[in-house]
Amino acid sequence: MRGRSPAVRRSTLLVACLAICASSACRPDADPVSLSEAHAAAIRDSVRLALDAFRELGSGPDPMTAAGFYSDSPAFRFYESGELRYESAADVRAALQGLGPGMQVTTEYTDTNVEALAPGLALVRSLFESTLRGEAGFEFSYGGAVTMVWAHEPGGWRILSGHSSAPVPRGGAEGSAP
Repeated sequence: MRGRSPAVRRSTLLVACLAICASSACRPDADPVSLSEAHAAAIRDSVRLALDAFRELGSGPDPMTAAGFYSDSPAFRFYESGELRYESAADVRAALQGLGPGMQVTTEYTDTNVEALAPGLALVRSLFESTLRGEAGFEFSYGGAVTMVWAHEPGGWRILSGHSSAPVPRGGAEGSAP
C-alpha cells in the first residue's frame, strides 16, 4: 500500500477487516456482560446527576469549572456536525479558556435518554439549546442533538466521547422523505 493516500489505505484496511470478519462468522458476543435492573437504574441515576452538575457548572460564571467532566483518557474524542473537533480533554479546556473572561455558556437539555451499557459505561442522548453571553450584550444561541458516552473513572463520571449536531435544512419539496 506504499504510495497510496492515507484515506485509500484506511479504506483498503476497512474492507479487508470486514472481509475477514464476514468469512470468520464474526458476531457480537452471544452473552455480553449483563446488568441487573437495579445496577442499570443506579447507573442511569448517577449519570443524570453528573449531567445536571455538568450543566450547572458549565452555565455558571466560569465555564472552565465544567472542564473536569471531560475524560483525560487517550480514547477521548468529540465530534461536532460530523467533524472531529476535539481529540483530547485538553483541547476542550483550551477552547473553554479561549472564550475569554465574562463569557457565560448556558445549556439546557431536553428529551434526555440515559442508557446503561455496561458497568461503568453509559450512553446519553439528548436535544440541547446553548446560549453564549458576553460583555456589551453579545449573545449567540445554537442547538441540536448530542450523544455522549460517559465512563465512570476514579473521579466520577466523565465524558469519554460524543457528537453534537445542529439541524440540517432539507432541500426539495415540502414533506418529501429525506
